[in-house]
Amino acid sequence: MIVTLLPLFSLLLSCFIMMMGFGLTGLLMPVRMGLEGMNTDTIGMVLSMYAAGMLFGGLYARVMIIRAGHIRMFAAVAALAAISVLACGLSTNPWLWGLMRMLMGFCMACALAAIDSWLSESASQETRGRILAANQIVIMGAFFVGQFLINLSSPSTTTLFIVAGMLLSLALIPIVMSRKAGPSVAEVRAMSMMAVFRLSPLGVVSCFFCGILYSGMLNMLPIFAGSRGIEGFELSLFMGAAVFGAFILQFPVGYLSDHFDRRTVLFGLLIVTIGASVAAPLLAALEYRYPIMAAVAVITGIFACLYPMSISETFDKVLQSDMVAAMGGLIATYALGSIIGPYASSLAMKTFGNDALFGFLAVMEALLLIFVVYRMRVRDALPVEDQEKYVLHGVAGGSSLEIDPRFEYEEPERPLSPEAETVVKVAQNNPGAAVKMAIALAENSPEQAAQLAAALSCVEQVDIARLYAAITEAAPELSLYIAEALAAASPEQSNELIDWLIRERPDQLAEILVAIAEALPEQSVEIIGNAAETMAEEAPEMLFDMAETYASHMSEQLEEMRPVDRAASQPEHLAAELYARLAEIIPERAADLAYKVAEAMPEAAIEVAEAYVHTLIEEEAKQEAVETDLDSEMISRSWEKEEEPRGPSAEDEARIAGALTDFVNHVTETMPEQAVKIAAVLVESRPDLASDLIERLQSMHQLDNTLASDLDERPAPDIFADYPREEQEERDASRS
Repeated sequence: MIVTLLPLFSLLLSCFIMMMGFGLTGLLMPVRMGLEGMNTDTIGMVLSMYAAGMLFGGLYARVMIIRAGHIRMFAAVAALAAISVLACGLSTNPWLWGLMRMLMGFCMACALAAIDSWLSESASQETRGRILAANQIVIMGAFFVGQFLINLSSPSTTTLFIVAGMLLSLALIPIVMSRKAGPSVAEVRAMSMMAVFRLSPLGVVSCFFCGILYSGMLNMLPIFAGSRGIEGFELSLFMGAAVFGAFILQFPVGYLSDHFDRRTVLFGLLIVTIGASVAAPLLAALEYRYPIMAAVAVITGIFACLYPMSISETFDKVLQSDMVAAMGGLIATYALGSIIGPYASSLAMKTFGNDALFGFLAVMEALLLIFVVYRMRVRDALPVEDQEKYVLHGVAGGSSLEIDPRFEYEEPERPLSPEAETVVKVAQNNPGAAVKMAIALAENSPEQAAQLAAALSCVEQVDIARLYAAITEAAPELSLYIAEALAAASPEQSNELIDWLIRERPDQLAEILVAIAEALPEQSVEIIGNAAETMAEEAPEMLFDMAETYASHMSEQLEEMRPVDRAASQPEHLAAELYARLAEIIPERAADLAYKVAEAMPEAAIEVAEAYVHTLIEEEAKQEAVETDLDSEMISRSWEKEEEPRGPSAEDEARIAGALTDFVNHVTETMPEQAVKIAAVLVESRPDLASDLIERLQSMHQLDNTLASDLDERPAPDIFADYPREEQEERDASRS
């Protein structure tokens, strides 16, 4: 952990100092406005402007980073934040304070965007979770410490505003003096709040209510505390308890969220907060200081947990590739709730008294509770093991858009070494010399071999097959990796590379071809099919190796995929498509091919069985055309005369029936757990085989009486229904 975080020390130190300043300001402003005698609704409106600024900052932070860079943008917003705090110390005009409060929120969002992007660039797939947790601990710890800085001087003077301004300025020094350069910034596709809502209504609604509840609680809590005579160090303890609860409750709630149905956990948490919200003013009236601090810690802690829970709930319904965009929509949703929360709670407090803060919160919690119950009724819960993991996210300063470990990790593209850049330049004029230089470089630095190969493949003069042969001789252990890199960099040349592999390295062809197909998933079936056509006559067994290897890889990937991604990608259909493509090339081995693919990827066994049935039917149709001498010219004449082709004979049907029976026999021996489902597919095509299949399955103890009855009574669709009625009648007569 220390090794991971040590290079980020200056960045985290700047973050800690800045958040201390914001933590002090967040408590100082409502206390000072209360001392100035401002109306409660005015206080709420001024405090709401912070969330409005954060919303705008979230929208424009990336644009500013791209334009100015991380360091200059961080320096600019830190300076603006310091100016906004110092300006509030010069005057207590509510219009000025509202404007400065909005500027503070804008600066906070931009600063956190720069820090998160920087941390993401420094994180690997293995360290992202630890770095995110460390960042959230730093932010929450700084906010906690900031609550106690109010005791350095009286809130009625300008001293604390100066202290906050000094902290925000001081935050510049560690990050500006660091030797670490700012990372590159990638564009992020945004997803609208309505688009996210359509995918996960509960996630968006709970996120919106979290903004109302959390911001309303933290911003207006000092006003409630002042009305109860809680001041000075006692006020720091009071607010510190709220911030501490927001951090410490993340861990037990996260455990419950990961081990039980998340909506049930949310239901229970809301019940607890409603009880605590009702009890808080009663405890305050009795002047039980520590019990009310505990109640406030529980309420604020659960409110803070609503945000990461809503993120996890949304991610359950969102493709992994869309998670970053969905997170952006959730941050905007939270910001809208945060704009409403302080002002709406202040109106309740102005109308019904300061104790009405907790009454307002209880009403909001009850509304969210009703919606949770409604969603539990209209949508079944995911199995617990399929739920997205709970990840610590602090709501005080937004959330990271990049470093969440659940996001797709893309390794940052590293620049070519000076030697590799020289090789690429030489390749434009002398590709032969460049290839020799590449061999020498690969021998000395194998870790650069794939990157160098990808760069050279983009040079028009370089022969990709010769390049692959040369570099893999120097670094044979990277053969698969280099093939993937070449295919991804130059997909239009992948067929040329595959042709060379078929001729020169047939013993490695299956694995390398699968690696290339996985590098180009949208073209995978076409790539394997084209290679299969080339080798079908000389090495038909290699087709089986390719099909088996590819199906096995897809099966392994299927186990690692999230349920939403699995449903969207439909790898079972891809396996059936691969089978159908290869079966066209070697139709005489269609059954063996179906066995191979289904055994390598049992999840696709049903789809492969359906494709096998269609293969049999198409093959019989082709044989019928040959036997009746219906060549292409005669077929075209029959269509011109509107003559209908003849249907299959009884012998044809007998061959299909025998093939299907052999198929289900093989399935019951090799994949008994799939036998019943596959038998159901076959019965759909040949209802007359139902009795034979049921006997076979019952002998293997794979069929209960209920399912046997279901198969036996299944309606009898005809696989040859497209043939003319007269031909169907002839076929039925031959059956009888």
